[in-house]
Amino acid sequence: MRDKDLLLGIDIGTTGTKCSVYDLNGKRVASAYREYSMIHPRPGWTEQDPSRWWDAVCRNLQAIFTGQGIDKNRIAAVGTSSTNAVVLVDRQGQPVSNAISLHDQRSGAQVEWLKENIGEERIRSLAANRIANGSFCLPALRWLAENRTELTREAYKLMVPCGYVIHKLTGEFTMNRSRMSLTLMADIRTGRWDTDIAEQIGLRAELLPRPCSSTEIAGTVTEWAASVTGLAAGTPVTGGTIDTVAATIGAGAVEAGDFALTIGSSGRLCSIGAQPMKDQRLLNIYGAYDGQYVIVQSTNNACVSLRWFRDTFGKEAAREALAAGCGIYTYLDRLAAAAPAGAGGLIWLPYLAGEQSPIWDTRARGVFYGAGLESDYRAFVRAVLEGVAFSQRHCMEVVLDQSDGPDIIPLGGGAANSPLWCQIFADVLGIPVARLRSNETETLGDIIIAAQAAGIPEIPPDFGKALAADGEVFWPDAVRASVYDGQYRIYRELYQALKPVFAGRTDRWGREEPDSSKRQQTQDTAGGTE
Repeated sequence: MRDKDLLLGIDIGTTGTKCSVYDLNGKRVASAYREYSMIHPRPGWTEQDPSRWWDAVCRNLQAIFTGQGIDKNRIAAVGTSSTNAVVLVDRQGQPVSNAISLHDQRSGAQVEWLKENIGEERIRSLAANRIANGSFCLPALRWLAENRTELTREAYKLMVPCGYVIHKLTGEFTMNRSRMSLTLMADIRTGRWDTDIAEQIGLRAELLPRPCSSTEIAGTVTEWAASVTGLAAGTPVTGGTIDTVAATIGAGAVEAGDFALTIGSSGRLCSIGAQPMKDQRLLNIYGAYDGQYVIVQSTNNACVSLRWFRDTFGKEAAREALAAGCGIYTYLDRLAAAAPAGAGGLIWLPYLAGEQSPIWDTRARGVFYGAGLESDYRAFVRAVLEGVAFSQRHCMEVVLDQSDGPDIIPLGGGAANSPLWCQIFADVLGIPVARLRSNETETLGDIIIAAQAAGIPEIPPDFGKALAADGEVFWPDAVRASVYDGQYRIYRELYQALKPVFAGRTDRWGREEPDSSKRQQTQDTAGGTE
């Protein structure tokens, strides 16, 4: 019997961090989650405080080791994954400003600058991706170079969330190849930095951290990190990966032609390829395993839509949930289940912070359409769930232009906790959906990757596939699917009708907001307040 028979996965998300411990059979034996807020210092700006990531990790691990009785000495290795955000740190690894989040839209003018001065063809030949803000770091970095030159001049390294946590754990400054492929400054095929692009946008090449494979041991837990987390000093920590890649591996999609759907804060429809795809509506990411590419359709506002609705309109529902003795999301699920399929004609466009795939429109915003006197609270909740599913159907149609579709699609992420939402996805997509036995696919993927790095044969690279085979299957219902077909047509027409309105929309004070490609550059600080 192994002395070290447990693995730890850490996933740093947009709205919270999850830490989970698994045994070598893939059973989750301990878990803790801590939520935090996004920061919006200006309209269109979205930031995060990196110290909250680390605080969440420390508190989660203390809860696991102290409150849930896990022996730290049984942890064989730590795997990490994270959402997208960019932050500059000093030599001690301390942030010099807030992190710029993937939902941030301030860098529209920088996107145009990059197209004119670097060129889309050069970026596509290097990174196999388009130039856009959100998923890609380069526009935000150019914004920092233009507007906060003192930060880019004085900072020591460029970090992303899992790299930041890895540094806190090990003292090493690294970035995994998966995340490097979305900076637009690295060759997606070789994993090497293009320092010419970095310097051309105004960054010192020395800011770029050491490239690291996801299945590589980046370092080991230091004595200091052990004292604040409860981990054993010397525990190996892997190079980390993008949350999307971890979730895809956790769902069992590892071979060319495999598909996975992950609905967390953002929505991600992924397929596996032996090479990047050329369609500019798609994202190409270097996978956690050598020679593996993850082809992604990423939407900004999946579970974020439901959280926004909860925070904005859910105070009375929260009180009712408490009285009913259940959580708020369980209660919202019950309300949505009481509304008819199609939400009585109510449709939600989930574009709260602009949208990535497949429309790539930073100006789009969330819209409820079709409300009538008969529309009640239950219908609004259900419309949110259905609108997110419509966004994934839109993504699926793009993927089907490139390849054959799946016979069944594994579903993970927070949405998989809701049987109703799983059924809605099946009905809207017209494809059977398998709710994974472990729908927490990010941390599951983390520990599968960590097992490869630590040489643990009990967990092979395709371990998630065996677990996915045990998932509960939701089959499309023909009657509901017919309703959704009609609703989806309206959903698609709505965006096209509103696109020119989005392009000329006004800000929250009623002033006309300039086009993102011509937005005046500000001198405000990243992380500052007005």
